[in-house]
Amino acid sequence: QVTTRDIHRAYNANLELYSTPEQVRASHILLKTTAGKAEADVKARAEQVLKEAKGGSDFAALARKYSEDEASAKRGGDVDFFGRGKMVPEFDQVAFTLPPGQISGLVKGQFGFHIIKVTDKKAAVTRSLDEVRPQIADELAWERAQTQAADLAAAMEKEISRPADLDTVGTARGLKVQESGFFTREEPIMGLGPSPQAAAEAF
Repeated sequence: QVTTRDIHRAYNANLELYSTPEQVRASHILLKTTAGKAEADVKARAEQVLKEAKGGSDFAALARKYSEDEASAKRGGDVDFFGRGKMVPEFDQVAFTLPPGQISGLVKGQFGFHIIKVTDKKAAVTRSLDEVRPQIADELAWERAQTQAADLAAAMEKEISRPADLDTVGTARGLKVQESGFFTREEPIMGLGPSPQAAAEAF
């Protein structure tokens, strides 16, 4: 049995499980400052691309043409939705500050210079208790059933010392002894399904 109080307690104790943090969707153009490149030259190129972006040029087209982040460049610079801490700190800070539709200035990160355009934002959301009540009730009931089954098995183990005890102890508790038939070490056991531990004990 799971009470309303049990459900409330479990909800409050695990609130982060039912919460989705703030997320932002952004596109970016990356010009890398890798070994062999003069940072001043890379920055000059990035400033020129930024000028085009701020001047109204199609951002996705610019990303496909100039961005050195190959994975996102194919998608017009889109890196999809992400939460805080998923990107390098400099990228994160700017992306979560800009309003949708805005283009950043040059953002210097560990990989090079980014030009970031925020395309969408999702506010943090917490599912209500009423929404998750059935889920919590099922989880608590399953956990308690597992605990009760383990306790029952432990108690029965102490009462069974020879094969004949299986029937008497089982019958006394309203349980039925079932025969499995032959099985190999690897295959599921009739009545148990896949159970490596039981197969190991049997062999």
